[in-house]
Amino acid sequence: MSVLDPLATQGNQAKTALLVGAATISLLLYAVGTAIYRLWFHPLAKVPGPKYMAVWDVPSQWRSFITMDMVRHAAVLHRKYGPIVRIGPDRLAIEGSVSWPEVYGVRSSSAENEFQKIPGLAFPNDHMALLGAGRDDHRRQRRQMGHAFSSSALHEQEAIITRYVDKFMEEITLRAKAGEPLNMVDWLNFTTFDIIGDLAFADTFHSLDGDTTFVKNIFRGVEGSAYRRFWIQFPMLKLPLMWKVGRKELAAATAAGEENFRLGRLKGQARMAMGAEPRDGRRDFATYMLRKGKDGESVLSDAEVQTLSSVLVIAGSETTATALSGFTFFIATHAEKRRVLEEEIRTAFADEADITMTRTGQLEYLAAVIEETLRLYPPSASMPPRASPGAMVHGQWVPRGTRIQVFQQATNRNPDSFVDPDSFEPERWLKPTHPRYNPRFSHDKREVVKPFSAGPRDCIGKNLAYAEVRVIIARLLYRFDIELMPGQERWMDDQRAAFVWIKGPLEVRLKPSAGAAWD
Repeated sequence: MSVLDPLATQGNQAKTALLVGAATISLLLYAVGTAIYRLWFHPLAKVPGPKYMAVWDVPSQWRSFITMDMVRHAAVLHRKYGPIVRIGPDRLAIEGSVSWPEVYGVRSSSAENEFQKIPGLAFPNDHMALLGAGRDDHRRQRRQMGHAFSSSALHEQEAIITRYVDKFMEEITLRAKAGEPLNMVDWLNFTTFDIIGDLAFADTFHSLDGDTTFVKNIFRGVEGSAYRRFWIQFPMLKLPLMWKVGRKELAAATAAGEENFRLGRLKGQARMAMGAEPRDGRRDFATYMLRKGKDGESVLSDAEVQTLSSVLVIAGSETTATALSGFTFFIATHAEKRRVLEEEIRTAFADEADITMTRTGQLEYLAAVIEETLRLYPPSASMPPRASPGAMVHGQWVPRGTRIQVFQQATNRNPDSFVDPDSFEPERWLKPTHPRYNPRFSHDKREVVKPFSAGPRDCIGKNLAYAEVRVIIARLLYRFDIELMPGQERWMDDQRAAFVWIKGPLEVRLKPSAGAAWD
């Protein structure tokens, strides 16, 4: 061996160490420089918020999609910092009182001035459906789908909805007679999924008949979709994510999300094969999706119909079941409010068969209970972010590309907007002419509560959701007295959320109401 070889080796090692050191110092300087820029020189530097969130996007996104507690944390931040809070280098949380009119409302006729959805955030190719479609595609899709959610269509759909509510009542009555506690989260999801399956595809999911695979898979899929959103933004952090969640759990949850989307598309494909009119001749959602334009052209592509089918399954069922689950919890834990609602329902109808969408729409206290449920427990726990086109919002310049998000609980429980904001008080929604009207709530800013979003992209199915919720609540309280099982008191407090709530079981015992006919 040459005498020079060890010297050469030492020289190479020194060069390597020097390069590593230089790279490390460069990275540190870059990180420090970036932090300094984001804290003091960034266009959003004057927006209040936690400094660590202003420096790095990971903390808010980790809380949004991994620990899934950002919904509640945002309420804390808003109370501390105000209606606009910086939660990332280029990310703002803005309360609905500001966002609904200034971000979600109609701004101009130009798409360039719109606060746009983020492509691919909900799921890959979400631009094919209402959730992520661009301005022109959204208008075309919504115009085509609008007839399926009209008042006349809702009237046609009532018999279908009633059939599944009948089945739901039969199944829970059998178990109530046996003295079994019921997990209402499951039973309400079984019902709303079967309803939406029939309304959308003329084919039920058969959940109420015992085939619960699809429904049970939904919530795993929600978690999987949340994990996917995180690692798409931060691919280098997938290993820490696997450590946090568990490799097998991460794979299973992700697979569940993909499987749910695939099954929705398959349902859509099967329905498309039947043609515009289903075999029984009635109109379902697919009837309207498949309708031709004036010149005989397809208004929606096959890919759009299939993607919309997947969206309808979740959006048209899970959120309705969430509202009903929240109602069950609130009414079971507020005896006085429950007695008032029971009296209204049980005196309004001589028989359970008299309960209809139209007649339940006339019950004022029922409507107030539903609105208060949606205020305290909005099914869409947080709204998908919008991207700023570069605009003034609440006197603050928001640069192009800044992501804006509304966390509904922060808006709905703001003490500046509501008296006793965390209390369940249906009376705040009553008119002055109602005997239970309480002037203490007369200055509540009820208009800031938008459980179905706001503006031209609000939920197309909100009238259907309200109708389902009214009828199911009325029939439940007409037939049953609801009693919360021990240990369920923290059911709502223990939930996580990633756009929608991830709910645990809600165990109740159902007893026959006075005069209810169980046989």
